Amino acid sequence: MKRWIWLVGGLAVFGLARTAAPAVAAGAAAAEEEPVTVITSDRLTFDSNQRVALFEHNVLVTDAKMQLAADKLTVQFDDKGQAKTIKAEGRVTITQLDRTAQSEQALYDVPTGKIVLTGKPRVTRGRDVLEGEIITYWRNEDRMICQPGARLLIYPEKGGLQDQFRGE
Repeated sequence: MKRWIWLVGGLAVFGLARTAAPAVAAGAAAAEEEPVTVITSDRLTFDSNQRVALFEHNVLVTDAKMQLAADKLTVQFDDKGQAKTIKAEGRVTITQLDRTAQSEQALYDVPTGKIVLTGKPRVTRGRDVLEGEIITYWRNEDRMICQPGARLLIYPEKGGLQDQFRGE
């Protein structure tokens, strides 16, 4: 089974490309100039008229600040070829620094950095666990809201969430 690899960076997304092959080539050139996001999957469907890319099966997104895995990923682009929204579905796992988030769906608003996790969302840091119906995380601000039904388990270990709240 062929795996698509897509490099996303600046105009390399779709502004200059209409098919996967030119996007990869353009992405490789842009990789030298700015941070790049790499998306791999077993299948890629792209509609240039609708500005939508659909990645299916074994989806893995890697950039300098995080990694995301899911069964399906839909990327909506603006008229300049920049990613506007990203929707991940099915066994979503996001890893960033020492935190891991899991859910059935994640919706990422790229301009604001807002990620909304639904479908039994769970965020872990070490042994500490946060759960609720909806977990909203602002990636650029390192801020989070969990509601309704927020449940936080904090374990008394050095370097855990308790130490962070106390500033240790």
